[in-house]
Amino acid sequence: MKTKKFSIELSDEAETDFDKSFEYYFKENPKVANRFFRRINASIEDIKLNPFTFPFVHKDVRKYVVKKFPFVIYYQINNSTIRIIAIFHTSRNPKIWNNRV
Repeated sequence: MKTKKFSIELSDEAETDFDKSFEYYFKENPKVANRFFRRINASIEDIKLNPFTFPFVHKDVRKYVVKKFPFVIYYQINNSTIRIIAIFHTSRNPKIWNNRV
């Protein structure tokens, strides 16, 4: 059976989410920042391989819980494109990412 290939698209807001979080971790501890970077990349790869596995949280938005860091990745699937709309720290108000939909 042939599996469908998906491409990843990061919204500007998701890129900003990631950049700010990486910068914060880097100031605190560069090794933790590097682990964060690798964990986010691994999480995006998990989403890319199994995008329909993760639960809906709002309309067509799905949620992936990042392992070992208090972050979630919110994304939408449109044909063969996975659009990441937020890389969000769990302590933030969820209404913020909700406004991005």
